[in-house]
Amino acid sequence: MSYIVRGRLMWRLAICLSLFALTTHAKNLELQKDSRSIFIQEKEDWVLGKDLFGMPFIYFSPQVNGQRSNISFTDTGAEFELDAKSLSTTQDKYQANKKLWAEKVGATPVSFMPYETSVNQRGHKVHKIGFIYQHEGRTYNEKSYYIECRGKILFSKSLRLSENAAHDKDFSDLISSIDCGGV
Repeated sequence: MSYIVRGRLMWRLAICLSLFALTTHAKNLELQKDSRSIFIQEKEDWVLGKDLFGMPFIYFSPQVNGQRSNISFTDTGAEFELDAKSLSTTQDKYQANKKLWAEKVGATPVSFMPYETSVNQRGHKVHKIGFIYQHEGRTYNEKSYYIECRGKILFSKSLRLSENAAHDKDFSDLISSIDCGGV
């Protein structure tokens, strides 16, 4: 086989592999507020809302069981690192505040998800804590995420019906892929 034929074959192979990589790689969304950005993985059929309910960005799932699961994203701009020990010791305060909130809105606390930490695909430390409650005959799962990103804190909160448990994987994918830029 001549060098020219091999070269053409290698060129075609490179183009095919590049196209394959482009079609299999998830697209990122840039959530920009002022001069800072948060990058998340785009989800098929999900809708991005801006400046709703006091949150700069809320990502809504397709409607399932009469509701849309959602996750919010906020670049807090806070310039400190979370002390994991502090967060883990304030679980009692978190639970007390959630119980007070539930009482005010007529909800019933069901259980709490304990504080835990992990590191996402981008190398950012993620702190997570959660709350399950019932309101008007439905059970909801709410999780709060604090993501340490280049010395700043990104905050996310997810909310779904218990029967929409499949959205937990979507939330997990989003938190795992979250990154910051210009922070």
